[in-house]
Amino acid sequence: MKRYLDLFQNAPVAMAILDAKTLRLDSANPAMLQLLRKEKSVLGRKLLEFLPEIAEQPYPELIYEVIRTGRPHSEIGAKFYSIHNGKAETVFVDYSYTPILGKDSKVVSVLVVGTDVSEREMSKEYRLVADRNLRALVMSAPVAMAVFNGFDFQIQSINDKMLDLWNKNHQTCIRELEHVYHNGVSFTSESNQICYSYTPLRDDKGNTTGVVMVGSKK
Repeated sequence: MKRYLDLFQNAPVAMAILDAKTLRLDSANPAMLQLLRKEKSVLGRKLLEFLPEIAEQPYPELIYEVIRTGRPHSEIGAKFYSIHNGKAETVFVDYSYTPILGKDSKVVSVLVVGTDVSEREMSKEYRLVADRNLRALVMSAPVAMAVFNGFDFQIQSINDKMLDLWNKNHQTCIRELEHVYHNGVSFTSESNQICYSYTPLRDDKGNTTGVVMVGSKK
């Protein structure tokens, strides 16, 4: 038993056990207390007592559903709102609720496992906003412009000016795209009195994720 308790306490993910009748916090490892921004003093207290803000969120009802049905529940990238030092905080979590059965096969406790994935989800939201802004920029640009995404250079967005330029002077630009993408440097080329410029597109960590291509007649 001590071996399992040690595994629980030292697990790299947040873990807690709630009583099925009262949602009393019977156990919580340091990772869970850190995730909830709470001290050990919350042990033995009911969930809505030390997290009253959770009453307005779907999680208590989801826990009761697990208790009623005996079926586990999990979610990826869920938003969790909490109050810390008087300020509202938003945390993104991957979590699961797993029923623990007693001798009579009734649910007596719920094992809660969670991982803080705020950095991952915020980065995802950042990319979505950046993609929308970039598409808007491309579509309204006064010059021919296209955005290629990934190492296979799928067209993410392209404006009518670039389509018109390609119809009149179609050429393969894979070599240029590969050079810019793999070396992370800008590049210019000229063909039939049309100048093409290629600029690496980077994410918030500085990694090249695509290439922006601009064409203009000389």
